[in-house]
Amino acid sequence: MALMCVSISAAADNQQAAKKQNPKKATVVFTVEIDCQGCIDKIQHNIAFEKGVRDLLINKDEQQVTIVYNPQKTDIETLKKAFQKIGKPVYSVEIPEAGNN
Repeated sequence: MALMCVSISAAADNQQAAKKQNPKKATVVFTVEIDCQGCIDKIQHNIAFEKGVRDLLINKDEQQVTIVYNPQKTDIETLKKAFQKIGKPVYSVEIPEAGNN
């Protein structure tokens, strides 16, 4: 029984350490089909309000959506699912280098 308590305590310590190491800002670039202003509006009105999203930049010409988000509140998979929910499947994901954030 004592070993289990130590294990749980170690897991909690690891989570705290991970939170301290994780930045509060990360950037990801999704490639999605953007045909018209309606597509842009749909993305802005839905993805911008996903938990953890801090900023959103839509480039229709490049068919890309750049999202700045808090990795302590969301992750790339969750954001991809948010695009799928609005009928915009993600074709590719790019994580810019840290110096570009």
